[in-house]
Amino acid sequence: MSAQLYEYVVIIPDKDDAECVRCLLSQSRPALRSIPTNLCLQVNRRVAVRQEHLVGVKKLFADGVMTSGGAYLDGPITTESTPSFKGSVVTMLAESKEQVKEIMMKDVYSSNDVWDWEKAQIFNFACAVRKAKE
Repeated sequence: MSAQLYEYVVIIPDKDDAECVRCLLSQSRPALRSIPTNLCLQVNRRVAVRQEHLVGVKKLFADGVMTSGGAYLDGPITTESTPSFKGSVVTMLAESKEQVKEIMMKDVYSSNDVWDWEKAQIFNFACAVRKAKE
């Protein structure tokens, strides 16, 4: 007999990186505050392992573990601007919150210090409606 699976939603912000190039440099040189925030090392870390992350996500989705997932942003995506990544939101099926965290900790975003586990939230989730992405 297989274990009972429950659906969970995971909201996990990216780390506020103390090593952000723009933040560090602008403390001593105010003129450097104009450096775009997307030059932050945190964003570079996320982008550097994104393809490997997506391979793992696609496997979890194909295996029926992940039911949806994506990044949350600091604004809408438009032709005029590229918003900054703020974190990830995932829905998945698991036996417990502990199993959810165990699965998520295997992701390269965890092992490469993209996600801030101290601020992560995992909730039981009861999806009322779901539409496939077009």
